[in-house]
Amino acid sequence: MQEERYERRGRTGTTVLVILLIAAIVVLLWNKGVFSKEKAVRATQDSSVVAEISATQQDWEALQNEVAQLREEVAQLKKGKTTAPESTAPEAKSSGAITLANYSHDWVESKATVAFKNNTNRTITSVTGRMIYYDMNGNMLDYQDFTKSISIDPGMVKSCTLDGYGYKDNFAYYKSKIVFGDPDRKYKVEFQLKSYK
Repeated sequence: MQEERYERRGRTGTTVLVILLIAAIVVLLWNKGVFSKEKAVRATQDSSVVAEISATQQDWEALQNEVAQLREEVAQLKKGKTTAPESTAPEAKSSGAITLANYSHDWVESKATVAFKNNTNRTITSVTGRMIYYDMNGNMLDYQDFTKSISIDPGMVKSCTLDGYGYKDNFAYYKSKIVFGDPDRKYKVEFQLKSYK
């Protein structure tokens, strides 16, 4: 019986010793700042910085696109291909500023539907360009210069109409409805941007 008491006292003493040792470690870590409020605040700030970085990734990509467009415009100005725009004059041509998003012209229609995409970061109000028409072998058939008043928000696509090529002769854009009895009456197009406002 006495042996059991000594064993219990030994276990209790060991347990107390382990608890004191853990408490001493916690006090040491607390003094070193491991459990401080600053660490929790820093962790919260770090997570908000990560969220900010991912949110600005899209802004960064948009800025890179804009810088590429500006470099292209500067290169064209250095070559002397364009003149600097005046405040009321059309802006200098940038090959990627406005692109042809879609084109359709059925053989029965006199007008072609043309969709332009604004790749700039500002609203476009007017487009001046040239539509070049080719046969299916790539031989040039004709061209049409045009100026269209059209409002296109940044990054958006807007449709308008132009005269369809060869509509009196039943020509049609090759991806549109073609006249049944004359399959050679189809054409392709190329859009060249002259200027925009």
